[in-house]
Amino acid sequence: MFYVSTTWKHQKKIDHEKMRNLLASFKGTNPNVKEVHWWKIDDFTHGAVVIYYSEKGYFESKEIHQKARDESSKEVSTTMIREEVGSQLAYLDNT
Repeated sequence: MFYVSTTWKHQKKIDHEKMRNLLASFKGTNPNVKEVHWWKIDDFTHGAVVIYYSEKGYFESKEIHQKARDESSKEVSTTMIREEVGSQLAYLDNT
């Protein structure tokens, strides 16, 4: 697995329903993506992690990923304030 973790600052207070609908609109648009998680950090900041099936898939998808970022940034008036990318080192599943 390959991960992209980001933090985003919103100009306005986070609208939870709008965020859920926006993320849902991206479903199925990138076959290299396994999962996407967005979470609230505070009323004006959210975190995100995109889990790719592979590093190769990440690099193949950079254009698609950037387009989705551009769309979501415009839709909810956000600015990315940090980003880290990297390969999975270990995994724990408690189910």
